[in-house]
Amino acid sequence: MKYLKILLLLLTISSISSCKKYLNVSDELAGGLTNVDQIFDNPALTRSWYSNVMSGIPDYSMIIRADWDAGGQNGLHNPWTSMTDEVNSTYGDARNYFINARNSSNMAFHRWTILYQLIRQANVFLERAKVIPSSGTYSDKLDQDEFDKLKTNVLFMRAYYHYLLFEQYGPIPIVSRSYVLTENIDLPRNSVDEVVNFIEKELDDVIPKLPQAPITDDQFKANPTKGVALAVKAKLLMYAASPLFNGGFSEAADLANKDGKKLFPAASSTKWNKALAATTAFINYAQANGHTLYIAQTNGVDDPDKSVYEVFQSYNNEIIWATANSGWGGMNADRLERRTTPRSQPNGLGSTSVVQELVDDFYMKDGKPIASTSFLPASNLYAETGFSNYNGVQVFNMYINREPRFYNTVFFAGRKWHISNSTIYFHVGTPNDRSGQSPLNGYIMYKRLNRRVFLNNPGVASVFRPSIIFRLAEFYLLHAEALNEVEPGNPDVLRYVNLIRKRAGIPNLETLNPGIAGNKELQRLALQRESRIELATEGQRYFDVRRWMICERADGRQGGDFFGMDMNGDANTFFKRTKFQTRVFERKLYLYPIPFEEMQKSKALVQNPGW
Repeated sequence: MKYLKILLLLLTISSISSCKKYLNVSDELAGGLTNVDQIFDNPALTRSWYSNVMSGIPDYSMIIRADWDAGGQNGLHNPWTSMTDEVNSTYGDARNYFINARNSSNMAFHRWTILYQLIRQANVFLERAKVIPSSGTYSDKLDQDEFDKLKTNVLFMRAYYHYLLFEQYGPIPIVSRSYVLTENIDLPRNSVDEVVNFIEKELDDVIPKLPQAPITDDQFKANPTKGVALAVKAKLLMYAASPLFNGGFSEAADLANKDGKKLFPAASSTKWNKALAATTAFINYAQANGHTLYIAQTNGVDDPDKSVYEVFQSYNNEIIWATANSGWGGMNADRLERRTTPRSQPNGLGSTSVVQELVDDFYMKDGKPIASTSFLPASNLYAETGFSNYNGVQVFNMYINREPRFYNTVFFAGRKWHISNSTIYFHVGTPNDRSGQSPLNGYIMYKRLNRRVFLNNPGVASVFRPSIIFRLAEFYLLHAEALNEVEPGNPDVLRYVNLIRKRAGIPNLETLNPGIAGNKELQRLALQRESRIELATEGQRYFDVRRWMICERADGRQGGDFFGMDMNGDANTFFKRTKFQTRVFERKLYLYPIPFEEMQKSKALVQNPGW
């Protein structure tokens, strides 16, 4: 019975969401843990504690979480795609999030509370957990080999949780040990450089202890490996080199702790050299350990359409890190797949759409932007007149001759649903029009759906696939970006982005524009656009436009009017570019605010600029 009480205490600790203490840790987590030694004398409870430490691995498939009793979305899910220039959701936690100005008390999707709790749990584990031999008390044991593996994973997760906090808030307090109640736990923020150096060192220390090769057993692929740690380090140093954290955020230049300590550094071009070294180390690891871009074939020939769809459907060699805890939901839950299936299909709600601006940014099948493609007349930038045949249906010319990633991401009016073969329309009077839960702007997000999921009788209500955290394509783009900043004339800048374009079935960049090779600015713009397209809706765009500081630039615009088709139009007037929403972006949104309740409790913290 006493150990049941200990387990209940453990579960209570792991579920605490608020308290009076700084960093939102409970009194118990702050140091007064009842029977904590007994917990770490028990193999089962030690493993439970460890499992809780590991519970913060993100789920980027959780774009929609409307089943409120299941807890809604948080900052370890993917509200980010609905909060940037990619997706609009008419339902769910992140719906219409920036149509009004935000302040520090009404910003949702914080990671602060969750991750500082887990960091505290990690520190307690590292300080208290130990080998537990067999005894008369327990039939189980925790031997040295298992303990070493658990400890190594916890060391990695502590570093990774600091990275996720840095990604969202910038300079944060470093918490590398547990605190007792008699100590001052009102910690000031460490500087950007201190945070980056701490995480980098923690990763360097743990890398030799992690599995050195990819994990092949699907049941354990959420565990970190050397490749995962190298990926985190590469992204960390890319952030540190990027304008937001490297002298480009003017409002942060004078941000200082109350003792006068500056939190943001002056610009330093040498940080790109460190980023390049980190991306190179990762690329070398990936090449040596069988990581490749996923390429599917049909009749022995590379099939771009199949490739860009199937890469998300099962574990494969492109995936660096993924979790089996996913939020796809299937057709019986009120989540992604039901909310991206048209209302005219069984149980569909069709309420998640991509914005017109993303539609415009996909290339044509000749690899060119729609403004310069050979498939459109020069006088008609978006081909917003006329219709052509697409799979036996007349569809708007804007959707004709686009690249495979467009068709894998955007479901548009006049297209046939992949199972029922029904032609889907959104204009007034159709089953998918603006009444009820439906897309606000005449498009439905299509990427990462499984095309066997369809709620009929009989049907396939749900299909498992992993939720991808890191995949190789992202790191090809990061490596090319770092190389471009250091050595723009290196042919590998274009080689790595061209590998991604080749998989998508479109020509090399320099084939279309010979003048791009070696031109740092043109290559930078091309890499940013390729990231926009390749990683669309996967949860990275929100953070990329901020680290690049392009949220006020035309190609990264996060505020202002956003468009779609005319949902109030009939069959003749629907296909007209129409504003459906005006969003607010203020420069303070380059960084998240420290949660309002934390600022109220702390005398040491200073708030991010503008909040």
